[in-house]
Order: sequence, then structure tokens, then C-alpha cells
Amino acid sequence: EPKLQFVVDEAKRRFKVKVRRISKKNFEADVKHFLRIYNAALPGQWGFTPMTEGAMQETAAGLKYLMVPELTTMAEIDGEPVAAVFGLLDYNPLIKKIGGRLLPFGALRLLFGRKKIKNIRILSTNVVPQYQRWGLGLVLLERLVPDIKEWGIQEAEFSWVLESNKLSRGTLERSGCK
Repeated sequence: EPKLQFVVDEAKRRFKVKVRRISKKNFEADVKHFLRIYNAALPGQWGFTPMTEGAMQETAAGLKYLMVPELTTMAEIDGEPVAAVFGLLDYNPLIKKIGGRLLPFGALRLLFGRKKIKNIRILSTNVVPQYQRWGLGLVLLERLVPDIKEWGIQEAEFSWVLESNKLSRGTLERSGCK
């Protein structure tokens, strides 16, 4: 939609935003950035509990091998990460095929079968408070969309957007999401 594209272009111009994928090479540092952004962005949302560094590290350790860098984005302003989006392939059909058993070959089937996955869950799109309402969430998604299309994703689910989160819901609905 042209109005949303205007918001993206204006945010990029105003803040000189740089976007990049979350890096597997610098994964631990990016996890810390993500944790800081996540904990800063969500206070005040119903049911929010800050994630501890230990809990985030444990979660990240499991996700590192399932993560596809192309399905993630981090936005930086003046070299400081201020926003992040994390998409995860929907592994459930593959997990069902292997009967939930990772050993002896299930884990390999998950990793090598993931190119066939056509659904993604956008688990988290977060922007630190001082940059909320300036379109940085849209900037994140703009970087993500071409990679999603190239991967062949046919459906994306924004699974953690609360009904009470009017800003995020409104943006998603204006962009054509159901």
C-alpha cells in the first residue's frame, strides 16, 4: 500500500536505519540485542513477563539450528540495534512425519527438509519505545518480505500479536493481513 511505503521510506530517511539479518556468526551478541529490545518493547502489554538472559540463552541454543537468517531482521540506528523481527519456519509437518523422534535420523530430516516448508510464524516484532510509532516495524518487514518470497513461503502467521495491541494489529490489517 502506498501509504505504508511512504511510512517505511520516511522512517529510513529520518533515522538513517540500517537493516540486516540476525547473524549466526555473531549469534550470542544478536541474542543479547534481541533480549534487550524484547524486554524494552513489551512492558505494558497484557501477560508480558521479561525474559531473563538465562532463559533467552536456553531458548536461543535450541533455535540456533532451526533458525534461518533470511527470515530474521534487526534494525540499527547509529550502530545501535533498536528493532528486531524473528521468523521461524513451521516445522510441525516435518515433526509429524518423523513421529517427533529426533534420533537416529529425525534431526537430519528436519534440517534437510526445511526448504520444503511453506509456512512461517513471525514470532516477534519488537521496537524499543523511543522508536515505536515511527514505522520501524514496517522497515523490518520490508527487508524480510523479499527473502520470504524467495524461500517460497505461502503463509505467514503473526502469532504473538494480542488483540489489545491496536498499533500492531492496525498496521497488519492495513497491509492486508487477516
